[in-house]
Amino acid sequence: MSISLFTRFPNPFLKGIRRVKGVGKVVYITFDDGPTPDVTEQILEVLDKYSVKASFFCCGQNADANPGLLKKIADEGHTIGYHSYSHKDILKTKPSEWIADVERKSALSDVKLFRPPYGRILFRHYRRLKLKYKFVFWDVMSYDYDVTRSPESIMSLLEKSVREGSVVVFHDKGKCKENTLAVLPQFIELMKSKGYSFGVL
Repeated sequence: MSISLFTRFPNPFLKGIRRVKGVGKVVYITFDDGPTPDVTEQILEVLDKYSVKASFFCCGQNADANPGLLKKIADEGHTIGYHSYSHKDILKTKPSEWIADVERKSALSDVKLFRPPYGRILFRHYRRLKLKYKFVFWDVMSYDYDVTRSPESIMSLLEKSVREGSVVVFHDKGKCKENTLAVLPQFIELMKSKGYSFGVL
């Protein structure tokens, strides 16, 4: 059986947070792949401007390379989750190499929230890692990493997709910088205009 049959985007059969139900008009902003110099700082400035807290799912190699940024995220009241050490795709990586990457020691070794890269994971890895982590997936992907999408198209997608308790994925990395920094303030303002508040996971 192929690996692809064990994976989804994200897998609906794995237990984990996709959307937080019963919280009313609350939305959860999350960021994947950082911390990234210049990008993460600017995102933090936007969040601070609007008094919004978020959840950052960081890669171990980036956290190790940027300890000051990691500390800044925590010091400003945001939650920190783990997104593997070097963001390997299970569809393109030997299973043994993938789990070794996730379990590699880093500045994030003791965090309790985990989001697998691309939302993909083998069931045997899930069974192993769920003993240590609470899994966090999402119900709304911003697609800020898609350079063919304009900020306007991303905003249109978010406006149509976000609902009470939604977990929304953005990215704090260089490729996404232009889209993320253009969309994030608009998204926060839109949600606030609709009476939403922002929670952390």
